[in-house]
Amino acid sequence: MLNTPWKTRIIRFAHLHQGQSVPMSKLTGSSRTIMGRTIHKRTLMSPSTNWLNRIKGEIRHDEPMANHTSLRVGGPADLFIVPQDVTDLQLIYKNHGDLPLFILGEGTNLIMNDKGFRGIVISIKNKFKSIESPLFYKNSEGEECAVITVGAATKMSYLVKNLAKYSLTGMENLVGIPGSLGGALIMNAGADGTEICDVLRSVTRVNAEGELETLKKSDLKFSYRKTTFPSQGGIIVSAELELKKGDHATIQNTIDSHLVRRKNKQPLSLPNSGSVFKNPEGEAAGRLIEEAGLKGFSIGDAGVSIKHANFIVNKGAAKASEVIEIIDHVRSTVLKKTGVELETEVIIVGER
Repeated sequence: MLNTPWKTRIIRFAHLHQGQSVPMSKLTGSSRTIMGRTIHKRTLMSPSTNWLNRIKGEIRHDEPMANHTSLRVGGPADLFIVPQDVTDLQLIYKNHGDLPLFILGEGTNLIMNDKGFRGIVISIKNKFKSIESPLFYKNSEGEECAVITVGAATKMSYLVKNLAKYSLTGMENLVGIPGSLGGALIMNAGADGTEICDVLRSVTRVNAEGELETLKKSDLKFSYRKTTFPSQGGIIVSAELELKKGDHATIQNTIDSHLVRRKNKQPLSLPNSGSVFKNPEGEAAGRLIEEAGLKGFSIGDAGVSIKHANFIVNKGAAKASEVIEIIDHVRSTVLKKTGVELETEVIIVGER
């Protein structure tokens, strides 16, 4: 009979690499003998997943998704891959087979369920952040313009501030949008009458077949908080943006104004996923929720923000199930009191 300290050591060894980045060769068929007992780590590879050995980036197993979402909720992903480059992305798309894929940027506008994700989560936020120098030209009207190529993982706030250095106008209204350029393109993010599609020239992605392709703006269809691609699947790696030269002081003042307003109106001190509901036509979702008396409504550690009713915040150890329960309650209450059916802007992913 093993005493308690040895039992503890055995358990710790068996779970040594849970949620950590470890070379695949070390996760296959390894074992260790402690006090005459052989401890086997689970076999995580099969002939159908040998391609993972060719990934140059990081591979993690049972990675807690709460560590990677802005709301800080979510269970483990079976596989969590941080690709090093486009070649890694192509390997994943050409070989993942029936394993579901989920693309993760900054983890905003996302609720990952408590049981996590059964498949592969691809995290690009540590790569694909390049911003190339703008190429200036004059258009047919004689206006000075520029085209700039930006990596999909570039944070929106950083991008807008970078463009301001060159006095490029057209995106300053988007400085307060959380998340990265790739996510903004997928949902055609917008604010104050500006949408990301207004400045888009082209998108480069690895498509569902693992091929690198460039799509012109005319190849895409845009609607409110949605971009439709000619084929489903794939992952954006970069985009070309086209902007005009403007007055630097005016651009900077607009950026500063948006950031001050965001700080004053949004619950930035607590984990949140950004705006939860889309604004109905001619209405503001936050106002409808507030008028329904739901500001501050809580379930567990999840609650409707008292600062902005279209935000749900994590006040400590909230669960995804609590957040989803609040969303359902808000929708039903607003519908009952106003007749307006709110549509979620956040997406809900994973196993409940």
